[in-house]
Amino acid sequence: MQIGYVTDDIDAAASYLESKFGTIECVKHFKSSLGRGNPDAAPGSFVVVDGVTAEEWLIDVALVNAGATNLEIIRPLGGAVDLYRGAIRPGVPATVHHLGFRIDDFDAASEVVAASGMTWKQFGRSGDVRFGYLDATATLGHFIEVMELGPEGAGMFAGLQAASNAARP
Repeated sequence: MQIGYVTDDIDAAASYLESKFGTIECVKHFKSSLGRGNPDAAPGSFVVVDGVTAEEWLIDVALVNAGATNLEIIRPLGGAVDLYRGAIRPGVPATVHHLGFRIDDFDAASEVVAASGMTWKQFGRSGDVRFGYLDATATLGHFIEVMELGPEGAGMFAGLQAASNAARP
């Protein structure tokens, strides 16, 4: 399970989680880009927002686990990132943006989404992680993210959980 937050100050949000909730130090990834115009993106990485492949999509990300629960903090920087920017509450450390769930088969999830008459608000691939966001803000107050993890992505999340567990008394 993942709880995703958005912020306009990633350092303040990470410090808040670390000091108020006792998480270990957040792992930060600055200028994470999935836009088609990024030559440094992992091969095959892309993001589609509202049905259009993004040319620019740039965020800062901080990740940490509290036991089995992954906490993600996103600071939108540029490009097609209004999905994150629109939820920010200036002056507060972070705002809940999405709940994320791991799935085994993104294609099967996409079929369920289509059969229900819904569409992905945003979907894409980052390395070996396939992800999609459903807009449930009108009914639930947040987005829902699903993620199919390949070996590299699963290893990264397992490492975050192991670090969190090792730091617990």
